[in-house]
Amino acid sequence: MASPQARGPRQADVAREAGVSQSTVSMVLGGATEAQRISGETRRRVIEAARKLRYTAQTAKPSSRASTQGLLLGVHTFEPVFPTNTGDYYFEFLRGIEEQAVAESCNLVLFTATQTEDGIRRIYDADGVNALRHAAGSVLLGHHAGPDELARLENDGYPFVFIGRREVPGMDIAYVGGDYRGATARIVGDLVAQGHRRFAYLGEARRRETQTDRWEGFAGALTRFGLAVPEPAFTTPEQLTAQWLDAALADGATAVLVESVNLVRVLAVMTGVRGLGIPDDLSVVLLVDSPGGPTESHPWACLHVPRNGMGRRAVRLLVQLLGDPAGDHERQVLLPCTHNLTGTVAPPRHTGSAP
Repeated sequence: MASPQARGPRQADVAREAGVSQSTVSMVLGGATEAQRISGETRRRVIEAARKLRYTAQTAKPSSRASTQGLLLGVHTFEPVFPTNTGDYYFEFLRGIEEQAVAESCNLVLFTATQTEDGIRRIYDADGVNALRHAAGSVLLGHHAGPDELARLENDGYPFVFIGRREVPGMDIAYVGGDYRGATARIVGDLVAQGHRRFAYLGEARRRETQTDRWEGFAGALTRFGLAVPEPAFTTPEQLTAQWLDAALADGATAVLVESVNLVRVLAVMTGVRGLGIPDDLSVVLLVDSPGGPTESHPWACLHVPRNGMGRRAVRLLVQLLGDPAGDHERQVLLPCTHNLTGTVAPPRHTGSAP
């Protein structure tokens, strides 16, 4: 990677200096209305870092339609995730990718690459050949993206954008993700406003950036409210036991936040076995989009991932990188998430004392 001195400082360099995300730098220096939600201390650090590095906003050359029209863009997933029906979780990501490719007058090609014995699709084959090389650049998505392959792509100078936040040490991987930290914190705030004071947390055993963001948003919000942060259960559905539920209830938990659909389904069965009702005895919030609910009349209260918007923004960013590789683009984007607390959330029957 070229040093800031060799190519001039970029927003990513300012972000590293200030210890914040590139999205935060973009909002502060760009004067976005969202910057009002950023603390004064953070804004000060960003501005001081920009001055120290002598950062000046570069006017990116708009990529002319002629220069990007007809580009062949790749789509690669690290495991079989392509949907068979419109209800599939990945459908909206892919529809957003297709819609934006059409808007950019680009073509798409699907890469499945080399699948290993563990079912993970690799980009580089045994001979070190990049399977995505036939496309001008690619959008990548999937849970099992290895940092080694992302680092290799970056070192090779191959243009790509990952859907989901991915951090590779020493590199500015281009990605478009959801602001799960902020969304989870807002959910906690709404639950506290309803009277909840004791919480439980069920997380996936495999911890990626997106899972970490949810947990940190949850724990950070409780800390700001002066409430106890519970010991999380990072587990698999097979290892989750009814004893965990018993212990959480004995500790006074009236609301539980859950990271995955499989975990929340097991939790629903356990509450039924214990003769408990959701949300009468326990409020439950799913931190991904809901595929249904514990009963037909009670959909899960849940966090809504902006899947279509993430797909579209990823393609738009990729086209920008291809049209103007040297431009000071916002390479790491977190889109706001929404949520609803209907169906499986209710005020606790016995409200504890206020913090």
